[in-house]
Amino acid sequence: MNKLLTERIPASLTGPCLAIGSLTVFAPLIEGGTTQLPVLIIRLILLLGLGGWLLVGLCRSTLSIPRTGLWWPIAALLGWSGFSLMWSPYTSVSLQWFLSLLLYAVFFLMILLTADRERRLQGFLFLILLMGIFEGGLGIIQYLWSGEPRAKGTFFNPNFFSTYETVSALLAISLLWFGGEYGKIGKPFLIVTATISGTAVILAQSRGGAAAFLIAITAVGYFKYGKSTLFLLLILILGTILFPNPLKQRVMDVGKQDPYAYTRIEIWEDATKRLRDHPMGIGLGMYKYASFQYRFPIEDAIVRYGKRAETAHNEYLQLAVELGIAGLAFFLLSIAVWTTEITRTWKTDLPQQSRGQLVGLCAGVLASIVHATVDSVFHEPALVLLLILEGGLAVALGKQVYGTQAKPWCFSPSYHVTRVILILVALGAMAYLAIQPAAAWLLVNQGNNAQAEHDNVSAMKWYRYASMVDPGATAVRDGLARLCIQRFSETGAPEWLEQAASEMAVAMALNPLDGRLPYRLGTIYLLQAEQPAWAAHKISLTAQATQAFEKSISVDPFSPFGYFELSKLYRGKGDRTSAQQLLEQAITYEPNFIPARVALMDLAREIGHTDVASMQLTAIQTIRWKFQDWTLTSMEQQFLGIQPPKP
Repeated sequence: MNKLLTERIPASLTGPCLAIGSLTVFAPLIEGGTTQLPVLIIRLILLLGLGGWLLVGLCRSTLSIPRTGLWWPIAALLGWSGFSLMWSPYTSVSLQWFLSLLLYAVFFLMILLTADRERRLQGFLFLILLMGIFEGGLGIIQYLWSGEPRAKGTFFNPNFFSTYETVSALLAISLLWFGGEYGKIGKPFLIVTATISGTAVILAQSRGGAAAFLIAITAVGYFKYGKSTLFLLLILILGTILFPNPLKQRVMDVGKQDPYAYTRIEIWEDATKRLRDHPMGIGLGMYKYASFQYRFPIEDAIVRYGKRAETAHNEYLQLAVELGIAGLAFFLLSIAVWTTEITRTWKTDLPQQSRGQLVGLCAGVLASIVHATVDSVFHEPALVLLLILEGGLAVALGKQVYGTQAKPWCFSPSYHVTRVILILVALGAMAYLAIQPAAAWLLVNQGNNAQAEHDNVSAMKWYRYASMVDPGATAVRDGLARLCIQRFSETGAPEWLEQAASEMAVAMALNPLDGRLPYRLGTIYLLQAEQPAWAAHKISLTAQATQAFEKSISVDPFSPFGYFELSKLYRGKGDRTSAQQLLEQAITYEPNFIPARVALMDLAREIGHTDVASMQLTAIQTIRWKFQDWTLTSMEQQFLGIQPPKP
């Protein structure tokens, strides 16, 4: 076995090289790698690459880690991220994000291990350019012939597509400007790549992507031509402003098309509030789940607090909110150390072609980290992998320059079956974590298909399987509770309500940040209290419902639904004062929530305050008249009293 691995298998085929190539090609192909299936495949490829490197190295009794100062801030960031699991309110999700960070570090290791010679580095550069041509060509076809309003390639978000194409265009332009021996085919290939990718950036119509491109292309020009490049930047900006183009048109129309397009300042203010409240961070991946307590108003909308900022639209703010000031500091330190290493490489006597490669790679990194200030770039696996690839190749280029001066850290573990078993167990545990959410997602899809065919028995079975595969998934528990309620509606058996309450309570315990879960639990308790079989427990169930709605209000204070249901319970007890206070609080946050105004009008009539009742009636009529011509969503219909108020 040892002899076979040392003599028959080339180093480039032991895992890392194949993993990097396959990930570069595959990662963007399915919605930028964001959905469950591509995430699973990306993770498994990285685990296979890591496993191949470890096992072959163990059999050869030689494991080497390329020496770079980046490992220290990376280790600090990973260590702090792991430590943050201790206070994360939703550990299951945080653990998945921690696994992603670990595997991104593994990807960086693979790049340094593999790009140890010029030929391989050039091969990876060619692959980046080739994918840029493919994605850019697809985006251009979408815009010109498929009727897409914005080019997006295989990405679901044109903004992320813009970043991807920016990286490719910058690399091609840098290689062209700095020159080199590219042969008869090489130079035309670079020109075609720069043209296609540059056109794709414009057709993507991303404001943040365009700004990142302009800044990065200016940096490329500065390192080649000096300060005169600022004149080029001015020409590009003026050209974008003066001449008709899709990007200019979108900037002009975006406010009319999307009333929420200019809310980033409010979102950033919201993020700073979260950071002030939790300077150590709320937990890895928790920004989305903590958004219920940090809603922000849209004044002209029917649902004033209907928007929740599930991302900060600034990756540095989001990182600070999730991992605290320390986490952000470790990340920025990583960028600073990387910049220091690249600067040291730049100051050496590099050939002109190598300078073009280095500047092109660094410009791509710059574009990504600039775009990350206004968008969720680091949440797109394809873009993160591309960023790490370019940053890693730039470091690897420096190591090629220094040669024997950059000796790796070498370890000589002797081959032993126990070590192999430990490696396999560790890899198996990580593979299990990687497979969990994807497997649960597939099972839930089966359940949803069965539910669509009105086969709730089979749907329940699939959801049960999903809960066993991923017991920490709140969405699965919530889905089970809903199915139990449907089974109750079909059979009338009260035990289904008990199961629904049990599943919803588990979901609430798993994710205490979601204000919808205690609200739903409260409605289940009320439904139980209405059943003759539970008549003896009616007082207890009503008390539990009261607690659930109070919890809902504390977790999601801007939603009127919890206030409304709790007010009905207080009113049923004869406590009109508390009911009135709750309803008034509801319309303070959501003045267009007509069910609360109707209840206030009824309360005012009961106690003889006809003037207050008349005022509420006038407000109701005014609200309905104001929005009578609107095309309403389901939520807006609930607010205007057209549908029963259920979130």
